[in-house]
Amino acid sequence: MTKRANKADLLIYKALQKAIAEDKIHLCLITSKINIPGSPIYNPWENLLPILLPVLVGLILIWAAGILPGIVLMTAGVFLTSNLIKKKLEHRLLTRALQEVNSDYQKFCELWDFGGLVFVKTDDKQRGCISPDGDWKEFVVMYFADLMVDKNSEKPVQEEKTNEKAA
Repeated sequence: MTKRANKADLLIYKALQKAIAEDKIHLCLITSKINIPGSPIYNPWENLLPILLPVLVGLILIWAAGILPGIVLMTAGVFLTSNLIKKKLEHRLLTRALQEVNSDYQKFCELWDFGGLVFVKTDDKQRGCISPDGDWKEFVVMYFADLMVDKNSEKPVQEEKTNEKAA
């Protein structure tokens, strides 16, 4: 489902991007909802290879050296995958999600509608918005309306105020 963006939606989207860039919004992921087939940021090889490699090497080791070394290697491989590699995969998933959020309004809406994203205010962890049920536009307007103002239009007003103070 493609959504047509009007000017107000794009202004809110730009404010969201600014809030993320200025670290006012922290992006979290619900990995169990977003790291599944069909997700725009899902990569099946990142999920398959960390488990497949130790199992295959373990099976080869079972065939070549015996059951005990193969089972030990498989167990160690699965342990490493579940503890160390999983953290790196979650970081890569978050990086892809941030790229998708910042790339294009349509792609962001597709990712939001899929679900699994959580926006949390950096300064107040109790305030957040969860996709797809939450309204991200309302969240941005409510807490980050100041970022929707174009900074170029504010400069002349600020310069006039500083000139008045100097006089």
